[in-house]
Amino acid sequence: KPFWLKGPAMFLSGLRTGWHYKYWQRQTAGYLPTFEKNKLPNNEMVGFVINDKHPKTVRVSCDRYMWVMRYKKAFRFNKKVWAHDEHSECRIGDVVRIQPLGYRVGPWKTYVLVRILHREPRDDELGPRSSDKRNLLLAPVQRSEPEGE
Repeated sequence: KPFWLKGPAMFLSGLRTGWHYKYWQRQTAGYLPTFEKNKLPNNEMVGFVINDKHPKTVRVSCDRYMWVMRYKKAFRFNKKVWAHDEHSECRIGDVVRIQPLGYRVGPWKTYVLVRILHREPRDDELGPRSSDKRNLLLAPVQRSEPEGE
């Protein structure tokens, strides 16, 4: 029998209520963690910081949309870029706006931080960044020598 002849029982069950492994991805696609689609000029991007382990440098993950003619659909993908953070003010999870430098700093950094749009709430606001923690671990140990010798 075709589904329209099976009666209202099918429609009462509603949509599938079971869990699917991509359910969370589908519900939050395009909204997390920047909450809106990028409508800035093509060269400026909004993204969130995924790495702050290097001094004056952050890794930013930005959403990009690509229109595929064959499927007549816009596909979303992540572009991860290195950005220059002059004052080392960004931390992991912050939503930032970046724009291209016009030249490269080193072999990878081609973007510069314009502003922080949203700071991720943290317990230790004044705590060190990941790069500062790393530098503290790598710093040479200062040993105090006895003055009598």
